[in-house]
Amino acid sequence: MSIGGPRRASPPRGDGDARRARRMLGVPIPLVLVALLASAALGIVLAVALDLATTSRSLSTATSIDSFGGAGKNSSGLPVVSETTLGLEVQRLVDTGTIQPMTTFDAAQCLDEQDIPDSLLIMEEVAWGTEEEAAWLMVHGPMNRETLRANGGIVSATVVLPGCGTDTADTTPEEDLLWTGDVMIGSL
Repeated sequence: MSIGGPRRASPPRGDGDARRARRMLGVPIPLVLVALLASAALGIVLAVALDLATTSRSLSTATSIDSFGGAGKNSSGLPVVSETTLGLEVQRLVDTGTIQPMTTFDAAQCLDEQDIPDSLLIMEEVAWGTEEEAAWLMVHGPMNRETLRANGGIVSATVVLPGCGTDTADTTPEEDLLWTGDVMIGSL
């Protein structure tokens, strides 16, 4: 006489193990395999896209490190500036506070010609872009240099050809303008 309840019949050994083997944590194995293959394919596509996105942008400068001007400068000693490095150059200019003399360039006349009402804060002769075109970088805004250095903020930067503001230039104000926009500057 046994005290326990009625005895249950166990399923045949081969059939139950086969059903358990076709599931992983309650999910059918073919579904798990499809999900793994899909995630691997997605990972490969994203890796290729990232590689293409980063290699298509060349961050090369126009000079070699061994050149006379040093990294970031051309052989004449002018900083090579592009849209991607403009913010860093403006920050460097504001931090150092150096003012280059306007030997043959009338910045006030150029600002008027470009319809810019701001006052000139700082300027520098640069080589613009990969072609290293001779240009002037003018930093201007409604504040003074000391306030900008102390507090930081947003200033405007304009890159123009050397003929900007001259009466003898054969170009229009629009043709003299290479780049204009706002730059965020940090405080010292």
